[in-house]
Amino acid sequence: MLNFARGRSQARPNRSMPIAVMEYADPKRKSNMFGKLLMAAALTALCIIMLKLSPSFRTPTHFSRHEKGVTHVLVTGGAGYIGSHAALRLLKESYRVTIVDNLSRGNIGAVKVLQELFPEPGRLQFIYADLGDPNARILGRQNISENAFDAVMHFAAVAYVGESTTDPLKYYHNITSNTLMVLKSMAAHGVGTLIYSSTCATYGEPEKMPITEETPQASCKTWFNA
Repeated sequence: MLNFARGRSQARPNRSMPIAVMEYADPKRKSNMFGKLLMAAALTALCIIMLKLSPSFRTPTHFSRHEKGVTHVLVTGGAGYIGSHAALRLLKESYRVTIVDNLSRGNIGAVKVLQELFPEPGRLQFIYADLGDPNARILGRQNISENAFDAVMHFAAVAYVGESTTDPLKYYHNITSNTLMVLKSMAAHGVGTLIYSSTCATYGEPEKMPITEETPQASCKTWFNA
């Protein structure tokens, strides 16, 4: 009869029992990784923005280069009544138009109508800016994309004779100073054509209406070119 019993004198063999080790994600390590990814994304976005703002990396547009057979006209005050009608006529005659207006007296609705009538690329652009802002540099690059103008139609002004008597410095700044700034910018960028809009106040109180080119000049007591 076989003896399957093991005597106590027999040494038991050593058996190694593998212990399963489970790795748990360290929440602090995960948080640090997320922070690094967020920082990298923010730095990448900042670099892209800086490149877009840099003049040397600015993408050329229809408005930033001269094209043969296309005349690019800057219309200041182009959101006003006269300015918007001048822009409409220019666009109908196949001119390229850039409207600059601070909308203090102009109407953005007039600009939107023009944009709907002439949606083709390179036809019309609107720039919200104040000619009195030295940082705007309408004809240059800073704050406003580089533009290649061939002519300027200057309608940006305030034109109320009564108001000019109560706030003459405002009128001097808006009309005289801003016009000089436009002229200096034109000279600096080689733009030699200017159409300057005057005021009906130079005709005083005409005896008959409407006012025509033949109506004699008879300025009222106080008037400013506008």
